[in-house]
Amino acid sequence: MTERFLRRKLSFRAHGRTLVLVKHPNEKLEHRLMMALLWALYLPQYPGLRVDVSIGRRYRPDLVQLAPDGQPQFWGEAGEVGAEKLHALCTRFRATHLVFAKWATNPQPFAALLQAALRTAQRTAPVELIVFRADAADCVDATGQIEISFGDVERVPL
Repeated sequence: MTERFLRRKLSFRAHGRTLVLVKHPNEKLEHRLMMALLWALYLPQYPGLRVDVSIGRRYRPDLVQLAPDGQPQFWGEAGEVGAEKLHALCTRFRATHLVFAKWATNPQPFAALLQAALRTAQRTAPVELIVFRADAADCVDATGQIEISFGDVERVPL
């Protein structure tokens, strides 16, 4: 990573909006960076997308957009997700667009867990697994402007 990401408070811009994230001392930088990149990728489709907010449920999403009835329309997870949480999200939020993101890794072990969780879920909304390349930080310029498209990530078929 470059020195532009060494600050604790990170400011990003995309699609005319600004996102400020605070990196916690025990948190990997890639986690916050993935959250910002996911935000930039999905903001055109979900303009009410919020990052790192509680929605009063057992699990807290990294990214979420709520429908008018308070149910999640979009739920994004960046980084590690345990098998129990994965199964719960796939089965409890069947009408929620779920996106799981990984950083520069072989997606197949997680894809297998995800496929197993999806076998028992009768879903009406899509589920996606994407992998950011090791150089994904290059999608963010020195001012925090994010320029990223789906062509810049690996979309893993499920």
